[in-house]
Amino acid sequence: MTSHIKIIITFNSIVLIKLLLLLLISLPSNVVIGSHDDNVPAIDPNGYILYCSCMGRFGNQAEQLLGSLQFAKSIDRTLILPPFIQYSHYKVNFIPFDDYIDIKSIGHYHRVITLEKFMKVLAPIVWPEDTRKIMCYSSRGSQEKACNPMDGNPFNAFWTHFGINWLTNQSIYHSPLLTDFNFADEWKSKYNDIKVLAFVGAPSAFPTNKKATKLQQYINFSQKVINIADAYRENRSFARKPYLAIHVRHGTDWIKACELLKANPDLPQLFSSQQCSPKSSSNPLPYELCYPSIGTIVDQIFRVTSESQIDIVYVATDNNNETLWQLIHDMIPNITLITPTKTLWSTGYITDHKPPNDIIIDVYLLSYANHLIANCISSFSAFATRFRSHVLYLRHLTEFFAEQTLDDDLHLLRDEL
Repeated sequence: MTSHIKIIITFNSIVLIKLLLLLLISLPSNVVIGSHDDNVPAIDPNGYILYCSCMGRFGNQAEQLLGSLQFAKSIDRTLILPPFIQYSHYKVNFIPFDDYIDIKSIGHYHRVITLEKFMKVLAPIVWPEDTRKIMCYSSRGSQEKACNPMDGNPFNAFWTHFGINWLTNQSIYHSPLLTDFNFADEWKSKYNDIKVLAFVGAPSAFPTNKKATKLQQYINFSQKVINIADAYRENRSFARKPYLAIHVRHGTDWIKACELLKANPDLPQLFSSQQCSPKSSSNPLPYELCYPSIGTIVDQIFRVTSESQIDIVYVATDNNNETLWQLIHDMIPNITLITPTKTLWSTGYITDHKPPNDIIIDVYLLSYANHLIANCISSFSAFATRFRSHVLYLRHLTEFFAEQTLDDDLHLLRDEL
């Protein structure tokens, strides 16, 4: 009797094992059941948010990331992190998100996955090509009425880079519903059946809202960035030394942007100006705040270096104007001025150097400076000022060129912070 029971149990066990093997064989090869491997993400039953980070350069993309992250959490979907887009000699380059930013830090706030990993591991399962739809607020582009996600640069390059092809009849207009956390319930109910909400652009306003800016506390630099920035400091001979960082924007494109303040003298907000002038302000922004004069630049450098006893000044800029750097150094000769291609030493010597090979080095060095003088209008500066406020708690050691022109607004903003 006992042996008969053993035979039945053994037979049933064999049948069960065969059924499990058949089940596993029938599943796609990239699905792992019960896996605890970090490289094999579990499928999110609530779905995903995907977008093209196609607005502006690093500063704009980083700011819209915060609003997108806030939106993804509000509707409880995993946010697919797009690469950062850079432009070099009219060529579009894609920098994997985790090259610059530590993903684990973001994970303390909400679920995320890089676009590269999503397309390789999960897209074949949760987002097969015949189910893909693209979302936009309303029709865009010059072709037939549709979202036309391939229209324009870098849109076409972005989707093509990931092998994503769109048809015009795959468009969904979400007007009048805004991609805003305040409308989370409406998004959950209206689009619950769509596994991947793919947007033409970021599901975030620019500039982003005040609550979203505080999410900067979860945006930290990757170890790769830390390593290359530390190596750069070592190479430029100011590692482990206190330094003042200044962000000087005076490139041709920037000057044209600042002209908006001359053309619209009552303009109370422009780009990322909310970092020094609150959105509630109706006071017009002065031109000097956007494009500070040489006198303003020299005066603030002199005051900070004199008060802090810091004698090293690091220059991050969109235009390497060596004549300007020499003029600044001539007016404040007791500082060591580190520019993209030269170091003007306080001893009078000048040494030549290769410029930083990645803009993220400037972002990092602005963020970690002992004291920072930023550009109030610039979203590039805004990343650093948010990081200093919400990660390093160095708001008191952060200021803006020509900030004295908005004393009342600046005091109000500091009270809010």
